[in-house]
Amino acid sequence: MNIFDRIKNTLKIPDKINSRQICVVVFVAFPLAILAAIIIKPDNPVSVNENRTLKTGGDIRWEIFDGGFQEDLENCLSDQFPLRDNLKSAETGIRLRLGSGCIGGTYVGSDGRLFQRLLESDVDVDKCVRYAAKINRIAEQTGIETYVMYVPSAGISLRESMPYGAPMYDYDALFSALKRELKSAHVIDLSEALFGRPEYYYATDHHWTAAGAAAAYHEWIAAHGDEPTDEKAPEIITVSSNFRGTLWSRVPNAAIRGEPLWAFRVNDDVIVEADGMEISLYDYSALQTKDKYNFFEGGNHGILTLTNPNVKNGRTLMILKDSFANSFLPCIAGDYSKIIMVDERYAFIDAGQLAVDTGADEIAVIREIISVG
Repeated sequence: MNIFDRIKNTLKIPDKINSRQICVVVFVAFPLAILAAIIIKPDNPVSVNENRTLKTGGDIRWEIFDGGFQEDLENCLSDQFPLRDNLKSAETGIRLRLGSGCIGGTYVGSDGRLFQRLLESDVDVDKCVRYAAKINRIAEQTGIETYVMYVPSAGISLRESMPYGAPMYDYDALFSALKRELKSAHVIDLSEALFGRPEYYYATDHHWTAAGAAAAYHEWIAAHGDEPTDEKAPEIITVSSNFRGTLWSRVPNAAIRGEPLWAFRVNDDVIVEADGMEISLYDYSALQTKDKYNFFEGGNHGILTLTNPNVKNGRTLMILKDSFANSFLPCIAGDYSKIIMVDERYAFIDAGQLAVDTGADEIAVIREIISVG
């Protein structure tokens, strides 16, 4: 029995349809139908699930001899494939049922939790050390009290939930190297505070939750010589019950349920400006989108300034940050009259000079440990 007879028996195709007709359908008509669907349907310029732009027909380069046309055409056909998201979700579901521990650069934990796969080759240790040296120089040149709070990646803090034997970068070695470099700054070690607490990290995203940010805030208070208590952190509230983060975009499957998105209760009279425009501390419109983490300040900005008229101590804090600091800012908003938050990926400035010009009393570096400016 050949393959076409097997297909006929499996699908219960009538005997009057012969193998040649099946061959035409499988190898000619079906591919042509898919190609026609790609050509006829409007191009989708953005994948909401993957948080990226897609290659469209208008993006194809007509440079045949250098391979540009072939490469762009292949990417376009892949990105604009009919029912692409549905097929990707189905593929993910099959791989999950087969027990795959790593999909799309994402580990699938024993409890269904997702982790970003970060190997030694993914971490630029030299660049991390150079950035630490830069912060050290800023602290020395400005004379401003400087604090560095590195956030361990979720796969480091929640090792017990990781697939057995799944490799990750050497956090301890990296932290030790950075701490040695930061001789003129106060380094806040969060490894013990966040270790083994799954509620401190999102299950579908690489960021920490408000509970994790609150735990870090306790360590922040302790580093300032104060006694940390639960009352010092603002109240945690739930702003969404169906959050699926960036890691879910890599492992899209309906079986992985949404989770709560937490934030801190903050007075409504704080004034927030980002890149010269007044914005809200919390962007509620982001809760209606796929990327709900943009609820915090509407996402990343070059320079953001928060002014709290209720705080009369006159103190200014400048934060050099990545996106982990976005959800930490509301937690610390009640401690300073002004907070200036700088994302050096978008603001190309002299951070030390900015701290001096704005009269900053403190500088803080708040970012995932593998993140560099």
